[in-house]
Amino acid sequence: MTTQRNAIIHRLLPVLVVASLAAAAPSVWSQPIDTNTPATQDNTAARQARLQQHLQGRLNRMAERLQITPAQQGAWTTYVNTVQSLAGTKLRRPASEADATSVVRFRAEIAAERAQKLSQLADATATLQQALDPQQQKTLDEIVRHAGRRAHHRRDL
Repeated sequence: MTTQRNAIIHRLLPVLVVASLAAAAPSVWSQPIDTNTPATQDNTAARQARLQQHLQGRLNRMAERLQITPAQQGAWTTYVNTVQSLAGTKLRRPASEADATSVVRFRAEIAAERAQKLSQLADATATLQQALDPQQQKTLDEIVRHAGRRAHHRRDL
């Protein structure tokens, strides 16, 4: 009897947890979010630090795969600085109650800034590519193609 009761409890436990969360959710969701609290600022700083660490790791692996030589270091440094400048936008989001025009203008500003940064990245990539030997160029092509597919795949999810 105990085994049967345990089996029932194990089957019902997830249902009870979801039900209790659903009951509590409206009161949690109705609370305003204060983005100026120390905890929120700490989370943002921690997230930015993780992203920066991830980006640096990716760039380190890329340099390793490309086998950057001392003669290529200048082009590589320019490329790295350009990639790092792509991280984040400094534009201020419109208020949550902003009108449609303000929201769309904000999105347009982000798109314009992103296009400008990507243009800079294309220039830095061209400079780097010219400094590489043919085998390194093939490796760079593979890295960039693979990164593009990964980014596209994430957006589709």
